Amino acid sequence: MADFWVSRTGRWRIRLREESQGETHERLFRVLRDEIEDGRLPPGAIVPPTVRVAEELRIDAAEVGKAFQMLLQEGLLEQRDNGRICVSDASGDATVGDQTQVLFENNLIQAARYATQMGMSTIDATGVFKARMAETKGLREAESSRDSDENGTDD
Repeated sequence: MADFWVSRTGRWRIRLREESQGETHERLFRVLRDEIEDGRLPPGAIVPPTVRVAEELRIDAAEVGKAFQMLLQEGLLEQRDNGRICVSDASGDATVGDQTQVLFENNLIQAARYATQMGMSTIDATGVFKARMAETKGLREAESSRDSDENGTDD
């Protein structure tokens, strides 16, 4: 689970370096706001813990906390009852749930590790990821079809 957030925070680190105006927390706020507004962080997506983001971005946790607080105040993030922070959804219907996000990111991480071990190019690694997602989708569809057959329903 240590690599769970790496795919997301790596992109944030690059964008944070590109942002040159303002203090660190202001720059991080803009990066995350853009990610949310552009849909790269969809409604319901869980945001990594403050300490994890600070470690991944190599910045002070207080700066991350300030950026998260700004996003919470703007209504772009919300804190769940369990204390986790996720992307808000004005309609109340999250499009990405915890299980979907975990599945997606686990497949991405596994594909990246496999590609690295095999010395594959980025393009080949993308193909491995797409294949893993297609395999997962096929398994889910087969399971759904089996459940429908067992229940006597036809979709």
